[in-house]
Amino acid sequence: MTNLEYLRQSVRLPVKDRRLKGSPFQELVKLELMARGESAPALNTECLDATLQWVDARNDCADFYIPALQLMLRRHRSLLPEGYAQKIEESLAGFKYWLDEPGEVHACFFTENHQILFHSAEYLVGQLLPDRVFSSNGETGAWHKEHALAYIRRWIDWRTRFGFSEWLTDGYYCEDIEALLGLAYCADEEDIRLRCLMLVDMLMFDVAVNAQDGFLCGTHGRIYAPSLVSPKGQGVSPVCALYWGEGCGDQFSDAAALLALYDYRLPEAIRKAALDKPAVMINRERMSIDVADAKYYGVDPADFDNIMLFWGIQAYSDRLVIENSLKVYPYWNWMVNRVRAYKERYDRSDEAGLPCPEGTPDYTAMTEVNIYTYKTPDYLLSCAQDFRKGRMGYQQHPWAAHLGGGVQVFTTSPASDDYTARPNQLAGNLNLPRAAAHENVLLCIYRIEPDFVDYLYSHAYFPRDQFDETMERDGWVFGRKGDAYIALRSLLPARWKPAGEAFSSVFPDIEVRQPFDYMAPGHANVWVTELGSKAQNGSFQDFCSRFSAEALTGDTLSFQYQSPSQGEMRFGWVKPLTVAGEPVPLHGYPRYDNPYCTAEFNTERLEIRCGGSTAILDHQGLERIDR
Repeated sequence: MTNLEYLRQSVRLPVKDRRLKGSPFQELVKLELMARGESAPALNTECLDATLQWVDARNDCADFYIPALQLMLRRHRSLLPEGYAQKIEESLAGFKYWLDEPGEVHACFFTENHQILFHSAEYLVGQLLPDRVFSSNGETGAWHKEHALAYIRRWIDWRTRFGFSEWLTDGYYCEDIEALLGLAYCADEEDIRLRCLMLVDMLMFDVAVNAQDGFLCGTHGRIYAPSLVSPKGQGVSPVCALYWGEGCGDQFSDAAALLALYDYRLPEAIRKAALDKPAVMINRERMSIDVADAKYYGVDPADFDNIMLFWGIQAYSDRLVIENSLKVYPYWNWMVNRVRAYKERYDRSDEAGLPCPEGTPDYTAMTEVNIYTYKTPDYLLSCAQDFRKGRMGYQQHPWAAHLGGGVQVFTTSPASDDYTARPNQLAGNLNLPRAAAHENVLLCIYRIEPDFVDYLYSHAYFPRDQFDETMERDGWVFGRKGDAYIALRSLLPARWKPAGEAFSSVFPDIEVRQPFDYMAPGHANVWVTELGSKAQNGSFQDFCSRFSAEALTGDTLSFQYQSPSQGEMRFGWVKPLTVAGEPVPLHGYPRYDNPYCTAEFNTERLEIRCGGSTAILDHQGLERIDR
């Protein structure tokens, strides 16, 4: 599908975001089609009004909509209904673009995706309205453009060298793309344009190697329950459908629309990598950094100019950055008390001569992650190897198996009885496990803090209704989806738990005929998952017959799993992973190590090769090659 064909189709697709009675991006596409002499439905002014009200109220996520609003003014001012150009301009000139401007808001400015959305918006609106005085702080648009520039350059540098702390997160990758596209195609500075375009390429490459069938169903830095239960609603899936013909394109995607509208051209090597179907593809990838390592990478935690790197990682509570974290908000804010509480903990511990736990303590943190993805034509297994084991969790999603068509299996340590909290029944973890993947096998250990008496259990999401065939035997649960097979086992006895009203209230359109929640009571447990396929194992019955009740022995401190495909595997809470007696490294991965790209961590240059095509993304030499 061409970009223009997508634009024509997208104006008639349903929109997931109901709070605005539509999407301002869909209204932008209508204007673009009108400008090109194409037919388009009438503008939805209710959506435009709701969007401007959201921006004027400075509600959380208002920055998500500014990429569309600024482009309406930039390209299609004359096509807007009477009075709307002025309304949009008033809203954009009255917006608060950064933390140092007057006025408290309850919106989130500092996570990785919000940072670049606010900086891109401030730059582009300032560029568009250079002489206009912005009411929030009394400065001109030209001032705002220059103010944003330093933040943009730093953000680009960090993402280039360290990747994304919100790793492989469907929604936030889309938001990053939307922020970067405006800069890539509209910025005055050539280096900003080129580097932002190459970051879009890098995000697309991340999706290409870690998605299957156009669904990003693996490990994630942040996740929400709807993306786990209904992956067909992912915003990135229509992007996959647009650029390499996989995924679900029957719902409107802001990111896909903006990519098509700017006429983004995906490098051919990345498109071929996405469509490559070898018998096995293994990707090892490292993103983000630990605060303790930052100075080694030339990012001094004591320098206030670097504080947003650590707030993007959500490591604001780390001892090395706590003094600078106290300077971030010039007024009382919902984050201030949290930072002060951590500071007091450090001070009182020092006064008493007591040790504080090493490493970033905050439960939201997304520090260094080593990602392992094992992909075949039939299934995918993805894991954040040994990520922050035992720490309290937030929205981090350590592992998942995908068996095609959006069907996935994973385990969590629930932290609430609902599906909207962070963490909740499915999204995130009360206590992060120690998880590790090797080829088609996943080993996952939970050790939940005993203080959480209501949540001393772990469970698996195993949506039996979505499988073509399931069975249970000798403590194992088996499933088949198409030609993909999965075997799941809990060391502790597990049972099926009905979904209940909490699930149906959040997902009223999903009929649950068989329980999907396979729950194992106990604060300490081991889960084993092994995948296979018709190509690798023959029939489903043959696959299931290879697993025995005695295959998993030991406890969370040290256990042995006799894998039908890998042989003897040993692992434990503090023990290394070994396969057939050989240790398997879980840390220190390169930036990329896969059949299409090998690059050291902290690099500024990527070479991606597939099927005779080459993409070179060189930030240092300012060169983007697609051949």
